[in-house]
Amino acid sequence: MSTIYSFNHLIAERTLTYPNLEILGIPDKDFNYIKYTLADLDASASLFAHHLRDNGLLSGRSKGDAISRMTVGLLGVSNISYVVTEMALYRMGYCVLFLSPNNSPPAIAHLLTVTNATHMIVQDVLLPSATAALTHLNNPSSVTIINQPSSDTFGPAARSLYPEKTRWDPVLKWEDEFLLPITIIHSSGSTGFPKPIIATNKAAIANYVMNFGLTSLTTLPLYHAHGHSNLYRAIYAAKPLYLFPTGSIPLTSANVIKLLKQAPDVEALYGVPLALKLLAETTEGLQVLKSLKLVMFGGSACPDELGDLLVNEGVRLVGHYGLTEMGQLMTSFRDFETDKGWNWTRAKGSNVNTNVNDYLRFEPRGGDTYELFVLDGWPMKASIYLLLDCIVMTNQPDGSYATRDLFIKHPAIPDAYKFIGRIDDTLVMVHGEKTNPVPMELTLRSSPYIADAVIFGAGRVQIGALILPTEIVKDCSSSELAKLVAPIVALANAEAPSHSQLASEALVFLPYGTVIPRADKGSILRPRVYKEFKDIIDEVYKRLEGDITRDGKRRLTDETEARTAIRDVISKTVDRPIDSLKDDTDLFDFGLDSLQSSRIRNTIQREIYLGGKKLSPNTVFEYPSITQIARLLIAMSSGNEGALAQRSPLEIMLELVKKYSSFSYTQKAHVDGTNGTASSSVVLTGATGSLGAYILDELLSDPSVATVYCLCRAKDDADASSRVTASMNTRKLSSRYEQVQLRVKALASDLSTDKLGLQSDMYNEIATRTTLIIHNAWAVNFNLGISRQSNSFEPHIRGAVNLISLALASPHPRPADFYFASSISAVSAWRGPESIPEAILDDPSVAQGLGYAQSKWIAEKLCQVASQQTPIRAGVLRIGQMVGDSQNGVWNETEAISLIFKCADTIGILPDLEESVSWLPVDYAAKAILDLINVPPQDLPFGECPVWNVIHPKLVPWRSILSSLQHSGLKFQILPRHEWVKALRASPIDEANNPSRKLLTFFENKYGQEELATRYPLLTVQTEKASKSLRDAPIADAELVGKWVAAWRETGFLA
Repeated sequence: MSTIYSFNHLIAERTLTYPNLEILGIPDKDFNYIKYTLADLDASASLFAHHLRDNGLLSGRSKGDAISRMTVGLLGVSNISYVVTEMALYRMGYCVLFLSPNNSPPAIAHLLTVTNATHMIVQDVLLPSATAALTHLNNPSSVTIINQPSSDTFGPAARSLYPEKTRWDPVLKWEDEFLLPITIIHSSGSTGFPKPIIATNKAAIANYVMNFGLTSLTTLPLYHAHGHSNLYRAIYAAKPLYLFPTGSIPLTSANVIKLLKQAPDVEALYGVPLALKLLAETTEGLQVLKSLKLVMFGGSACPDELGDLLVNEGVRLVGHYGLTEMGQLMTSFRDFETDKGWNWTRAKGSNVNTNVNDYLRFEPRGGDTYELFVLDGWPMKASIYLLLDCIVMTNQPDGSYATRDLFIKHPAIPDAYKFIGRIDDTLVMVHGEKTNPVPMELTLRSSPYIADAVIFGAGRVQIGALILPTEIVKDCSSSELAKLVAPIVALANAEAPSHSQLASEALVFLPYGTVIPRADKGSILRPRVYKEFKDIIDEVYKRLEGDITRDGKRRLTDETEARTAIRDVISKTVDRPIDSLKDDTDLFDFGLDSLQSSRIRNTIQREIYLGGKKLSPNTVFEYPSITQIARLLIAMSSGNEGALAQRSPLEIMLELVKKYSSFSYTQKAHVDGTNGTASSSVVLTGATGSLGAYILDELLSDPSVATVYCLCRAKDDADASSRVTASMNTRKLSSRYEQVQLRVKALASDLSTDKLGLQSDMYNEIATRTTLIIHNAWAVNFNLGISRQSNSFEPHIRGAVNLISLALASPHPRPADFYFASSISAVSAWRGPESIPEAILDDPSVAQGLGYAQSKWIAEKLCQVASQQTPIRAGVLRIGQMVGDSQNGVWNETEAISLIFKCADTIGILPDLEESVSWLPVDYAAKAILDLINVPPQDLPFGECPVWNVIHPKLVPWRSILSSLQHSGLKFQILPRHEWVKALRASPIDEANNPSRKLLTFFENKYGQEELATRYPLLTVQTEKASKSLRDAPIADAELVGKWVAAWRETGFLA
């Protein structure tokens, strides 16, 4: 097939080849399809173009003008006049701005303004909206409204009356139209005004090449990107398309079936999932779907339950994934007989006839999810107007486009991905946990009793749901509806994490017929929903959290009665017997989750008299046993809660050291393969992190290390292995790793649980073979505390204890060595007067006031205790700030210092910190650690628990770092640190494009004070003596800084 250069070229070429092909069917009011040939459309478009010019309404493009931006808005619904009007505008050289009738007048005015539209052609029924839009323009006379005439203007009678006007000579060659903007289709405007997205002829035609070549019916409107593509894919493939007149008749199962019966040659149906749901609810609708060669959905995700039902019934269901900005990217088209993966779109494979996989990048976003990026060069990329230029759309420094869409990878099918929602959809709850509402909403909507569902809960302790009932239950009461939907709510909860559980009391049943704001493509306009239903949502939480003034509450007289009352509440909340629950047992150790803790707190607030006071949302975290809660309630009801003053963090730190300070060891006889042999096995945690990757690389360079067991947080061993490999690749360490990775066993593990979450045989194997344990895994979370109040670092402390127990479980005469990767923050609050020594410090106040640092101090003390109680050699590696490696400059982009440097891009300012830094390249940190681990016991002057301060022994002024950054090409102002904090506070809250902003509180606490706290240097005398690598480590000079910048530019972190 010859190259097609433009819309006009496509229509002319297909009309010449297939003039009498009935390409388009549009129903009349009696549901009878009127069919239009390509010749009809071609002649009608030319005649209407003449009408516009002859009547002085539009003049069209001048001959030879291939530069001017000429935009006309089109506001209407899907009918023949709409199709002919847009084709006429193309003939005249205009770019068409497709305006959704669902837009508000201010939104229409915004789109007209930013696209410089001069005219707007409007169907009669929408004239009030168009007229109102003009009042929102700065200059209402800058846009002229043209009434869209009836089909009499260009119909058969008019064409026979003016045969000479049924041709329109183009003013440009087809090739000259190739790069001109031709369509503007806007976004849904879910977070503000809609955004215009421009397609050139080149991008649009590349999109239409991708089609299935089937006669089809679409329920999608023509002003929607997918619906518009349906029309021009049909023309490209010369296959008829039948329209469902969206906006003229309601979308019901009966209406779709009626139209399909009028078009017996239809082979494929295109629609939003709602249309499929309606058809699937009737026997006749299901039979119709089964009779088609292909049923494709797009615009929004299809509920798994609905899709599975259709596929199991024999429907050839295909998912479509694309964006207005990027065109169609992937579908789930496949071998329908052998492959039932309808919801897994494919980027590559025998059924993919494009090279789209070469232009896609999936970046990890946590929890096994990936964000899709479309790389520079993808031919269907749309454009935006930037001043006077039309530039290809990108939002990343490397020219790629971050979609903000989240996917998971298929465990068995290569290059297959399932769309699960948008980053923008994520609800961040008050306790920091995140909920993706989309899967739960899809599950809920699969119920025959639920027409729509919207999950809410951002900034709250638990989620809730707005439920819109279907017609069949419209007269049911809320209590009746709650019983009917209970099974589907249970199914949604079964698929969700514990913090995202939906409680029955958090369901809100809306009146039948309530309108939930949605975009034209069917997706929820989430901010608008939350705004419109704010009062209802607030009332839910007011009810859940209890009215502190309500009378008739249970009054407690003593602690015994309080314990009984609390047991009653717990028994109603958890789904298992609580007979074994003792009054002093930690409720979270018993199995309580965050949602259950919230429900317990809410029930207590609602039902028990508390003297008119309100419980903290974190009550159960702060008082995690029946006894503690009972004492709190008695104190509150008697007005004596001052007696329950919270323990200080320092007291908690000492209590936790005491709690875990019990290590036992039994001397073993010598057995074969002891830890005195030439070869050894090593346990390494944290191998998926930056330092862990370089430690692993160093271990594998030592031929005496037979096996490295990498214990990882992962769903299974395969996932653990994949994560370790990905980490090595990210750090450009894959060349050696690929040669020796058979010596690595990556295992899914939970360090805080018995036997580290491993099977008994694997745990015993590791205990038998291991001679060295390097514990390098620790959550870097500045929001966690060491007590239950803010989740807690206690599981990490317990993990360190469990690893020490693993070392002591060795069957050999001497336990395995244990080395803990601590942090200088564990001692950074030291107040001198001397430098911080290379030793365990007994005072807990030396730890920085964050749970992270305090938990590291606790673990250091436990290493000391283990050394005193057993013959274990337990050492502490107190690590300072690490930076990008000396070879490639690869540096973790989520670290605080990296995010400071990112501000050079985002706000153009970096702070003057008035300090010097002792930064160590991460590869040299790993080398130094291996030096220190291999120091012979007899050479250790530290006594029972060696401590090394692993920091660079040479200081570099901060201003020297800033100078090197500027030398590397970064452009920024240097302002005092408190001014930088102020500028960061004023910057946009946008986690994707301004990630530094999410650490604002941390930066305010550290750099926003009038005076910085005095920082005492750390001694490195013994550490330097023991490690040649530390002595030889390069400083952060211009060369090393340049490598960081180059690495960050390569990944797109810096522009």
